[in-house]
Amino acid sequence: MDFDLPTEAQWEYLCRAGTTTYYNDGSGTVVEAQVYALGQYTNNGGMLWENEKWTTPASGCGPTNATAAVGSYLPNAWGLYDTHGNVIEWCLDWYASSLAGGEDPKGPESGSKRIWRGGCWAEGWGLSRSGARLSDPPERNLNRFGLRLVRSAIAQ
Repeated sequence: MDFDLPTEAQWEYLCRAGTTTYYNDGSGTVVEAQVYALGQYTNNGGMLWENEKWTTPASGCGPTNATAAVGSYLPNAWGLYDTHGNVIEWCLDWYASSLAGGEDPKGPESGSKRIWRGGCWAEGWGLSRSGARLSDPPERNLNRFGLRLVRSAIAQ
C-alpha cells in the first residue's frame, strides 16, 4: 500500500466529511465565530472557544500565534482534525483555475504551482473554508506549510 498527498478533490472530500457547507460542522453560515472551535487561524491567537468564551491557549500556542497540537480543536464527523486552519496542506494536484468536475476529478499533470488547502495559523479565517483554494510553487518553504498523507486502499 502506498502513501501520497491527497488530490485536491480528495482533500475537499475528507475535509467536508459528508457536509456541503462552508465548514465541516454542517453550519450553513460563514462567520468568524464558527471557526473558533474548528481550527487555529490568525485572529484567534491560539485560544480555544468553549461554551461561548475564550479559554486557555491550545497546546503549544500563544498570543503571537503558532501551530496548535493536533486534536486541540474539534474533529470533523469522520474524526479528522485540523482540516480548517493550523497548517496549510499541500495537495498532489498542480494548479488550474478550476477542476473539470465529476467524480474524483484530477488536476493538470504538470505546472509551476501546486494547490494548497485548509488555511493556517498565519492566514485569516476565510481561507479555512472547505472550498477555499490557493497555490504556491512547491519549493516554497514556510513554517505554515504542512501535509496530510493518504493511503491507497487498493493493493498494488
